[in-house]
Amino acid sequence: MARPRAKAILLSAVSLAALAGVGALGAKVTTERSLVAAAARAGATIGKVAANPLNGRITLGDIRLATGAAIITIGQVSTIGGPALIAPAFAAEDVTLENVTVTVGPIRYDMPRMVFTGSSLDRASLAALFAANAPDTLANRLAKISASSVVIPEVKYEFNFSFDGESSQTIGTYTNIAFRDVVNGVAANYTQASATSSTTSRRDKPASPSPGKGDGSTSQPAEPVTEVTTATGTSGSMRIDAFDIAAMTRLYTEGAGAGPNPPVKIHGPYTLANMVITNPNGTKVTIADISGDGFVARLSKIPLMSLMESLQKLPMDEAHKQESSFKILTEALSAWDSIVATSATIKNVKVDLPEPAHSTFTVGDVVVGIGNNPNPQQANPAYPAQGGLRVSMNNAVFALPADAENDFAKRLIAMGYKDLSLSFTIEGRLNEAGKELVINEFSFGGKDMGKAAVSAVIGNVTPDLLSSEEAVRNAAGMALTVKNLAVTVNNAGLADKLLAEEAAKQNKSPDTLKTEYGMIATVGVPSFLGGSPESKALGAAVARFIAKPGQLAVKAAAKDAAGFGLADYGATGGQPAAILEQINLTAEAK
Repeated sequence: MARPRAKAILLSAVSLAALAGVGALGAKVTTERSLVAAAARAGATIGKVAANPLNGRITLGDIRLATGAAIITIGQVSTIGGPALIAPAFAAEDVTLENVTVTVGPIRYDMPRMVFTGSSLDRASLAALFAANAPDTLANRLAKISASSVVIPEVKYEFNFSFDGESSQTIGTYTNIAFRDVVNGVAANYTQASATSSTTSRRDKPASPSPGKGDGSTSQPAEPVTEVTTATGTSGSMRIDAFDIAAMTRLYTEGAGAGPNPPVKIHGPYTLANMVITNPNGTKVTIADISGDGFVARLSKIPLMSLMESLQKLPMDEAHKQESSFKILTEALSAWDSIVATSATIKNVKVDLPEPAHSTFTVGDVVVGIGNNPNPQQANPAYPAQGGLRVSMNNAVFALPADAENDFAKRLIAMGYKDLSLSFTIEGRLNEAGKELVINEFSFGGKDMGKAAVSAVIGNVTPDLLSSEEAVRNAAGMALTVKNLAVTVNNAGLADKLLAEEAAKQNKSPDTLKTEYGMIATVGVPSFLGGSPESKALGAAVARFIAKPGQLAVKAAAKDAAGFGLADYGATGGQPAAILEQINLTAEAK
């Protein structure tokens, strides 16, 4: 009896195994077919699918996904997808993607390998990405990705651009990229070890016709000459905190619709070290450090990638160049309007100029701040106080060669300057509601020299100033007015040196020359401006500044709230006294 019973048990076991095998095979076929069908519904194709019924592993190959402006291809991806006879020990595992290519407009990225650690690419996530009702934009798909890290050892990219008869190709490489703690498409930080790039530009230039042979034959047309130039760039380590990968992708691939368009934090603080740019003429720019506090933006009307592609198609021949140029300016301002807040500080810049004679100059720092809608709590001095744009360059140092041939350089050397250390700042904003251009500061100065600063409010600033029609532009320009203007001069040594230089030329002492110039200012300025109390105050202030150069501040404000324009100037006949009657003038010397 034992043998028949054992035989029955063996047959039962074989039957159960057979049933399990049939079930697993059915699940394998169902899983493979469902993935292919779901991918097709979502606009993707999968060339190869393999589902392992024992451990639930799914391997996909030759994937192609078109998502609006972007095309993504993946050589192979492997992950846990179930159903499995043997349950996996964990829900999320390391997932490796091989031979990934992302094409967004004219830019192509090639990534031989991507490693997701602790990723959300399980069966549910795969199903969501390929579901029939899944969002079809690249940004929305990226927003579904979560992982403890995404590591990409190498990214190679290619960018092709053509405009106005010139084409360029940029190829480059990023190394050791890592996204850490990614949650719904937002990385806690992004790092890369280094980057290199090379841009080759080509422009066809008509060649001069070849001369005749001297036997009465005419010159022969020559073949056009292709001018080829190459610029290169390298950079070191980079870090970006709070990097919203999906939001950055939206800026490039999606435009603002009719609905709400709130500002979004694209990323937080960032740093980039050791950038080197070499131009075709051999000029080399070295930057030690670039940093900023982040980037906040809203979608522009036209996606940035679409904008670049459309601008390439603009005709730039003589008949269309002007219209196309204003089209570019208009679109650039539209893209500018999408920036809510960002800043950049560029430190320790060195520029080597090979021509006409080798020379070098350095810049301490360049600071740029954009705040179209600034947060009142922002304490970063890079931002303009009332919004708009602020750009400053500090301590640009140029050595003055002892054998300088330029007359101005010779004068500076004679005054005792061995080098120039210059700085400038421009800060302003466009007040669209009031049709005003507000210039808070436009200043220029030098170490041991001084500083001159101008502020102003320009009225009647309208979009017609950017019209492609010349007549409309000219009319808008004629309608501009000046509401107020302030000029401040601070002496830090240059005024004294100039007076001493002129005194030496006239064989006089500086004090004697100051007295003479002071008398001229006291009498001459009021005489020229009509003798009003304001003109006398201006003359007296100039005389005090000459006597003891410190600070001279002159302010003028139009009496008419609309400002003082060309029409008002015409009505005065250009007479200084008549002009002065239209403005309030104050002057002070310290």
